[in-house]
Amino acid sequence: MTSHNTLPTHLILVCCHAIYLGGPTHGTSESEWLLAPFQANETPTFTSHITTALALLSSTPSALLIFSGSSTRSETRKSEARSYLDLCVDNGFWGYGELRGRVLLEERALDSFANLVFGVVGFWRAVGEWPEMVTLVGHGFKEGRFLELHVLAMRWPRERVRFVGVDPEYMVEDSAGFDAERCESVRRGERERGFGEWEKDLMGRGERLRGKRRERNPWKVSQLFFESEEEREKSGVKSEVLRGEVVEEVLVEGRQPWEGTISV
Repeated sequence: MTSHNTLPTHLILVCCHAIYLGGPTHGTSESEWLLAPFQANETPTFTSHITTALALLSSTPSALLIFSGSSTRSETRKSEARSYLDLCVDNGFWGYGELRGRVLLEERALDSFANLVFGVVGFWRAVGEWPEMVTLVGHGFKEGRFLELHVLAMRWPRERVRFVGVDPEYMVEDSAGFDAERCESVRRGERERGFGEWEKDLMGRGERLRGKRRERNPWKVSQLFFESEEEREKSGVKSEVLRGEVVEEVLVEGRQPWEGTISV
């Protein structure tokens, strides 16, 4: 998987946000994407998340890259993660090196906490060990949500994670496309509907966050972390299965296997 046949120890995780359908402009035109109304002019940011992660992968021989994102739109069964891989292929992004064999897909996650949990479990499934380091690549304005809430809830050691934030141009003050009003609106939305909701429900078990996941799951993709009870037991992860229209799995309180000997 990595150079000199050594096992990877570093997870680079890209949290996907939209679905690239393909087309003659290879993602430059927004018509080639399935976007939410609030995502206008954000496709260059999604592409930057990808190229940033690939550059990190190229410079980190011990790393695996995982694109994380489920099939969130009724118009296609294609997952966000697979569409990001398609964008890489269509644009020849493998120019960063012989990277394709070090890129995996995680196609179940429906929110930011799930990106992290499913991503780490996907690394364990591929490698047989928990990553020693996780690098998250995503929107910079969501850094607090990940590092202050998700990492804490997951009991992931803080010293073993870093966040690389790439924001849309309209949020970058010294850019030509900076839009102060839209920037503040997005930051306010994150405080109230992103960080704020997760702060009240760290594990995402409540109806509000579960309802959001249902809305993003038109194909009823399984929300179980593991493929079988045997795999779950082997992992040592403490979790609970929640029954419903779609069966979900959530973490529960208690020490998790990725903590190692590090006290948190």
